[in-house]
Amino acid sequence: MSVKLPLSGTFVGGETKLVFTNPITDLDISINDSSIPINHSAPASNTYTVSVNNLPTDTPLKFTINYKESGIERSESITVYKPRHDLGGMGATVIRRNGNILGTFFKFWLPNVKNVYVIGSFNDWARVDRTFRLDSLGDSGYWYGFSPDARPGNDYKFFVRGFDGNESEVSDPAAKDTIKTSHNEPDDNDANAVIVDPSAFEWVYDSYHADRRRDLRQYIIYQAHWGTFFRPSNGSLDYEKFTKGTNLSEKRFSVAQKLKHIAELGFTALELLPVHESNGATNAGYDPSFYFAVESAYGSPDDLRILVDEAHKLGLSVIFDAVINHLTADLSHSSFSQEFIRGWYIKENAPWSNHNVFGGSDWGPDPDFERPEIRNLLTDCIRMYFNEYHVDGIRFDATTTIPNFALKEIIGQLQLKYGWQGKYLIAEHLTDNPFDYIVGDIGCHAGWYKPAFNEAIYRVVGALGKGSFTGLRQVFETNHDGQPQSAIKYLLGSHDENWESHGGKSAIHHFGGLFNRYSRMKMRLAWALNVCALGTPMMFMGTEYMTDRSWHDYFGYNGTSAIAQSKPFVWEPSANSAEGKFMKMVRDINRLRTKVGALRTSNRKCRLVHVDRDNGVYAYKRWDYFGNVVLIIINISDGQWQNRQYQLHTDTPNSRWHEIFNSQYVNYGGWTGSGNSDSSFYPVADGAGLLQGINIPKWSLMILKQQ
Repeated sequence: MSVKLPLSGTFVGGETKLVFTNPITDLDISINDSSIPINHSAPASNTYTVSVNNLPTDTPLKFTINYKESGIERSESITVYKPRHDLGGMGATVIRRNGNILGTFFKFWLPNVKNVYVIGSFNDWARVDRTFRLDSLGDSGYWYGFSPDARPGNDYKFFVRGFDGNESEVSDPAAKDTIKTSHNEPDDNDANAVIVDPSAFEWVYDSYHADRRRDLRQYIIYQAHWGTFFRPSNGSLDYEKFTKGTNLSEKRFSVAQKLKHIAELGFTALELLPVHESNGATNAGYDPSFYFAVESAYGSPDDLRILVDEAHKLGLSVIFDAVINHLTADLSHSSFSQEFIRGWYIKENAPWSNHNVFGGSDWGPDPDFERPEIRNLLTDCIRMYFNEYHVDGIRFDATTTIPNFALKEIIGQLQLKYGWQGKYLIAEHLTDNPFDYIVGDIGCHAGWYKPAFNEAIYRVVGALGKGSFTGLRQVFETNHDGQPQSAIKYLLGSHDENWESHGGKSAIHHFGGLFNRYSRMKMRLAWALNVCALGTPMMFMGTEYMTDRSWHDYFGYNGTSAIAQSKPFVWEPSANSAEGKFMKMVRDINRLRTKVGALRTSNRKCRLVHVDRDNGVYAYKRWDYFGNVVLIIINISDGQWQNRQYQLHTDTPNSRWHEIFNSQYVNYGGWTGSGNSDSSFYPVADGAGLLQGINIPKWSLMILKQQ
């Protein structure tokens, strides 16, 4: 060819150059059969520029070049693409055609600068005179370009030149992986970005249990901080990796062993505390320095993909925790705080900041949500989680510090793209009643409901003598528009309530400690209530063993600074221990919820049918479309009825029932004869729906199923 054309299928834009190797005449260029203006860059260079700034995006652009060379008519054609400037493709995107890597497409947003270049290991960190310059996309502030030399695994940075002559290297705010090299100082905030090719990963189990993963009513969430999850009980303080081993088989096996613990307990979803790159290697992940990159202390992006894939094999949905409302307060580790970038990406003293909204502490710089480019960038991050990590849901941290217009736009974009796929969008909006706003106005599927925790711990299960009926109704019934998945309830606490550095402590610590019999029975009642109540139940790691230690984001449960250390923390207790018996109850009630559809229906199929305020005994009836009916009997008092003395209303005349669960069952740590587990005992309700006498143990939850 006499003309050097872009590669077929690559991205072009701005002032696209066509270089001819020999002198030519009678040049004519058309794109999609329409002639366009041509500029001659230099009289003797045979270099021509073609502006595509005003051409449509996301459609093929067919370049047709007709010219004469040495009097001979020639014609060349190529089909390329122009990128969008609003959504998609931020950072470095590996381009493949027919499975072959063509190179890497770069996209970066930074207005009011003269030039942007990409320097990296693929071009020996070349400076301006011999480097890869990006094209500007009109006056949008976007810069982009394609390099056939940039390949997966190469690290890179942007080199920016301002109109005033100032120059600086900056990290890619959309870096999907980062690395510190000899090219930069290890304590600076300018970590090199690494080109990642997610399409190279082979998803093996992504289709496993897909229908259940799309059914939001099926979720029973296990929340975990992977760095301290399932640490050995030998006191090790090494952070846990996503995977261990030197080859793919070993890595998959290592993570599967940990995930089995969660799946075997009957949980159907794993919610990971933030996995993005954060300030330092050992923390909870709530001080992000890079939004797109994976925390290097845990491993590589592919290691995280292995974790998600193995979780899907076991039937576990996976939820990522997205902290897009702020960055780390340590500016030396923030990708948004670098020269040139800070003034465009960060909003100084933002009115939506935590310290301005609530008068609380300064969490760090806030993204400038008023700029659509920043909203697009953060939406891109969530799209990446869905597209490249195949997660089933996202939990948005502290949405009270994200302005309404930004949150509504981000969630709206995600619903348009992923709503039909059953992706679970959850907001942590810690107000008394978040549902009308978060579910009704913003469009999320669910909101965290902290008032349920407060009521359960302080007024219902944790009360002395007898719990509050008003509190019980708030714990059991609170929902939005009847949808069971709209309220995430964590009666035994989330990471925040168990987190020592945040003043938290373990759930059983609220009730009196592991060696207190009342504490143990109240733990059983609380989780059974959580599973049977309207909403989606969630448990924080370690709670399944009734640990009386608070959790620390570095020490985990093995540290010396825990609030209570009555005995060593053991992830695998014996079946006959108090911890082992509680674990059995957790497994049984979780599996029962999955098996019995009546425990997952909306509040339109839930009714309070028995109220005994004097004795603290209440009953709810729940049912489904298939004729399954259950009666959930809750005793939040010291009162106890034996010898089948208690009668209660069922709202179901002439019905026959059988006990299928009792939180005070002897194998769970309760006592023999506490309930009605005799296989031959089927209590009957009379014509008025009054059930014949049954046993009701103190501080218990029982489930009777209609026969």
